[in-house]
Amino acid sequence: APDGIDCDGDTSAFALKAHTYTYGITSDPLTQFAVVFCALIHDVDHTGVSNGQLIKEKAHVASLYRNQSIAEQNSVDLAWDLLMDERYMDLRKV
Repeated sequence: APDGIDCDGDTSAFALKAHTYTYGITSDPLTQFAVVFCALIHDVDHTGVSNGQLIKEKAHVASLYRNQSIAEQNSVDLAWDLLMDERYMDLRKV
């Protein structure tokens, strides 16, 4: 159990305390999916070049996102397009 959660082996007590301790994240499937999805897409397609450098180099992707959070927006767009692919229809229905 996480620090500060003493449940003496009682699974239901642990679940209740974990729910409270984690602000409900442990019992909300949509929140759990969002956390995992965010972790998976973080820096997708990142080239190792900073946003500032992309702007200086006048990279196409920089103009596409109007020089604002370029790498981050690109990661979200690519991941969203992948999630919307027909192969993941069942996942979207959950």
